Amino acid sequence: MPTSTKHRARLGDLLVARGVITEEQLAAALDSQQRLQQQRLIGEILVDQGYATKEQVLSAVAEACGVPFARLTPQLMDAAARPAIPEAFIQKHGVLPLFKVRDVLTVAMAEPSNLFLVDEIAHAAGLSVQIVAATSDNIYQMIEYAFAESREEAEAREGAADPAAGEVLLSDDYDTVYGAWSPERVAGLLVREAVRSRASAIHIEPDEKVLRIRFCIDGVLHVVMRPPARLAPGLTGAFDEMMGFSNHPSSGHEMHRSARLLVQGRAVQLHMAGLTGAFGPRVVVRLVRDDEAQKPLEKLGFDFEVLARLRELLAPMRGLVLVAGPRAAGATTTLYSTLNALDPIRLNICTYESTINFNLPGVSQFSPATCGTADAGAALDRLLTQQPDVLALDCGLTGAVAAAAVEAARDGCLVLAHVRAADAAEAIARFSAFAPPECGAADGPAAVFRAVLAQRLVRTICPNCRASHEPPAALRRRIAEVFAPVEEYVKGRGCANCGRTGLVGRIGLFELVPADADLADLVRRGADAGDLRAAIRASGHPSLWVDGINKVRAGITSLDEVVAVLAGCPGDVLSAASETAAARRTS
Repeated sequence: MPTSTKHRARLGDLLVARGVITEEQLAAALDSQQRLQQQRLIGEILVDQGYATKEQVLSAVAEACGVPFARLTPQLMDAAARPAIPEAFIQKHGVLPLFKVRDVLTVAMAEPSNLFLVDEIAHAAGLSVQIVAATSDNIYQMIEYAFAESREEAEAREGAADPAAGEVLLSDDYDTVYGAWSPERVAGLLVREAVRSRASAIHIEPDEKVLRIRFCIDGVLHVVMRPPARLAPGLTGAFDEMMGFSNHPSSGHEMHRSARLLVQGRAVQLHMAGLTGAFGPRVVVRLVRDDEAQKPLEKLGFDFEVLARLRELLAPMRGLVLVAGPRAAGATTTLYSTLNALDPIRLNICTYESTINFNLPGVSQFSPATCGTADAGAALDRLLTQQPDVLALDCGLTGAVAAAAVEAARDGCLVLAHVRAADAAEAIARFSAFAPPECGAADGPAAVFRAVLAQRLVRTICPNCRASHEPPAALRRRIAEVFAPVEEYVKGRGCANCGRTGLVGRIGLFELVPADADLADLVRRGADAGDLRAAIRASGHPSLWVDGINKVRAGITSLDEVVAVLAGCPGDVLSAASETAAARRTS
């Protein structure tokens, strides 16, 4: 009895401290419990008397027990974890397995203080158990959803062969398989399938009669579903609700939404952007997975010597480093990986991003939305008052942005700035055009440049279907003349593992150009990209093409892929082959 009283008092104190109830309401509930000699928990009495909701009480109980409280949604459940506990046990005890990480199963239950039930769950699953508190109504709602969904999906795929991880598993016959599904269930299925198939984005494109849905996998778009056009408004609304904007539906013009979800046991950040076209909102939902956004620099594809040189250039922690590449070239990932390699305890690390793609632990991240202004100059003026040691700029390049970068670098800050450019020379020329010599000091950007890192992304050869092949003789001769012979060319034949493409995953091609006196002098004199490029090549710094052919030589990627990705890139010595490969890539 004393233990029970202590627990009740603690729960009541927590609810009072949270402002859920008043001292008078707690006293009245305790008085009612003692006067009527009820064998009921104080939380139940507070709910009955209307002083608190079930969620408020359970959230406080969870805090007292040292476990998290959650409002369960379909996105928090990983179907792969469901078989860990028998369905009969789940239904009987009102518990729900959410996801499994290694040998730890996370389970939702309404009684986090019931240690006997926790032991039973661990025994039934044969795993260590981590508890999340949720209301019983919420748990049973999700149990019903989960098992109804698994039965319908099993029926939809009955008789189909077991899939490989690289294949997209969505039926072409929308009306027969998914016709009775609600838009919310279709949206959930698309997100789960996108995560499973490693897609980086879902494209929802309405036409007059058909809604075309495509996944972007390794930079290439694949049509995965063609439902009737009438689904478009409902599906857009379902994604709005998934993002937590159910009370603020899309206006039909321009929209931006973000949410962090747990999908199949993986933390995923979703960014939704839409723009109204002739037949309704065209929506892109980008998916940023933790494992992709937090890659160490060593796993981006750097040559060992290039990575060592980059670390040397970053070590003084001052000056301006440009990270260059066109859209979707992986520059944001490189910026994030660089920041992850720094010490957030010792350093004041800040970013200014057009959109915050991923939340970086220990890093202060800012965007137009968080700063309350679209004026980058005004936002950066405020940001610099925070005295950052490291500043990463992943936003559109303007005169104000370039001026802030030079100013911060001259003040001793390490500035990493993303510039949309084809190669290192073009990045320097573009940045210098926005930051003329009078910017910051007499020498302008020339005085603070430390290096430029240009990059592209190429797909890597599938390890399950790789095989030797022979490119056309004329192309082989040209490669040998310019880059030295390649002993063996390799490509993927195509299999279930890679979605029949022969390629799976992507890796970077890099061009690193350290600043030197000659380069600084050219910048000071306002040299154009051509002159800068000639000086860079004369200094012996390898181009993107050299890194690409070296990766072909190592059997990492195929010659067709390098030629297609670098088509039109400055220094292209295979122009005819580039045009052919680029056409083949987009066909």
